[in-house]
Amino acid sequence: MDNSTPIFRSLEMIEERILEKLTAEKLAESVHFSKYHYQRLFRETVGESVMRYVTRRRLALAAAELAQTDASVLDIGLKYGYESHEGFSRSFKAFLGVTPMEYRKYHFAVSSPVTQKERCVMMYSKTTDEIIRELNGLIVQTRETAEYTRREGAGGNVEFYDSFWECIAARAESMAEELSQALERITAIVRQPDEITVRFEVIKAIEDAAFQANVAVLQINLTLSRAKPEHRRAYDSLCEKYNVLAQNAGMKAEKIAAFFNELAALIFQDMRKNAQQALEKTAEKGRTALGMLGKDFMLPYAYIADELAAITDELSNMALEEVTVSRLEDCLLRLDIVAFAADMDVLRAPSYEPLFQGIWDFKEQMVQAMALFQSLSWDASQAPAASEERTGPGSKKYRDLAFQEGILLFYLKGEIQKLGQRLSREQKADLEKVCSSLSKSIALAEHASGEEEAGEIAGTVRHVCDQMKSLADDLGTYGAPLRFLAEEVSGPVKYL
Repeated sequence: MDNSTPIFRSLEMIEERILEKLTAEKLAESVHFSKYHYQRLFRETVGESVMRYVTRRRLALAAAELAQTDASVLDIGLKYGYESHEGFSRSFKAFLGVTPMEYRKYHFAVSSPVTQKERCVMMYSKTTDEIIRELNGLIVQTRETAEYTRREGAGGNVEFYDSFWECIAARAESMAEELSQALERITAIVRQPDEITVRFEVIKAIEDAAFQANVAVLQINLTLSRAKPEHRRAYDSLCEKYNVLAQNAGMKAEKIAAFFNELAALIFQDMRKNAQQALEKTAEKGRTALGMLGKDFMLPYAYIADELAAITDELSNMALEEVTVSRLEDCLLRLDIVAFAADMDVLRAPSYEPLFQGIWDFKEQMVQAMALFQSLSWDASQAPAASEERTGPGSKKYRDLAFQEGILLFYLKGEIQKLGQRLSREQKADLEKVCSSLSKSIALAEHASGEEEAGEIAGTVRHVCDQMKSLADDLGTYGAPLRFLAEEVSGPVKYL
């Protein structure tokens, strides 16, 4: 995050001076804002009032000291700005649901853990405070990016870009809201320290935010590749904002992923009857979405229908014992990309919005099914290790490559359809060959595990990129999206 942003500087100052007597006036003065403007901006950015945030941070730190030190309740209360034992206890109970003595009693009871679960509970309680700080920073950055997008993306000469940036800003705000809900669940962990599922959901929300930020960067660059040079230049600062957001979200996701791996072993197998019904219901929503989209070959939406059919077929043919959270995650991420592409197509042709309603319903049901499997599935703790044994340490790298290339193939098919009549018969045939070659490369990557396959994959991708760039040159101005995708396709194989 850009440390120069006023609210982020303010959050840092709160952490540095948390033991001092802080007021809204002092904090506003530190960033040279009026009290009214500062309080309004802080609430809009962080999601709560500044003094409530300060109180929450003090009580979180006080809770950590109750669990980890022998200091008296009164001494801890005085340290964090309370004038009496009663005032501290009243505020602590309002925040955590228990008194300071009850909270300390619980932690004393598990201070000598004898089970893996209890050990993880103690480990999490020691790192919750750090996760809150990291997550707060990402929420602030995401909200500031959305606000900046609305400010800098509006009022252009082309009406489409106003709508486009509004859609991107709304997506960033949705990311911030999901992260804020994750932050609330972290607070809930203190009240229910043995709640495992909540921990999983928090980490998953951060990983999803990182993925969504990267997809937004891809969609922004793809859309602007079609723009006139002067329009592209006008939006350089916006592109950079989303690049920075994606990079920061990725770093935070990686930082917390290590912690998630420790906790993953706590997810255990349970009865899964409801899971089977959820899976069947999700596949049915997919079939409904396909039916609504229809088979009108005059519309350039076959690439969306093809991907919907692939996802639906995979869900329909997945036996319950084969279902893993990671497989469902892949399906949901693919479906989100389809929904995002549909959002963009609706901006271009609003009258076709009813055709896509089933996609959004499908995605909503998929999210519900994911939540159920996250709470019931055994694979989060066991499947990764088992998969590693089966396929070797390098296989995940190739599966990730296959997934990334699959996303780009989806967008490539969309661009081919959008070019439509501008393509000659020969150019269309050449692009179909490109798609076929890329599909074969993806299939190879899905099962690859060594250097021999890596060389073949890299060679195929380089050939594909050369073909795409040549076709982009032939198409002139209309070939810009193809050139952009060619460069994106070549990116992941550089590190094989």
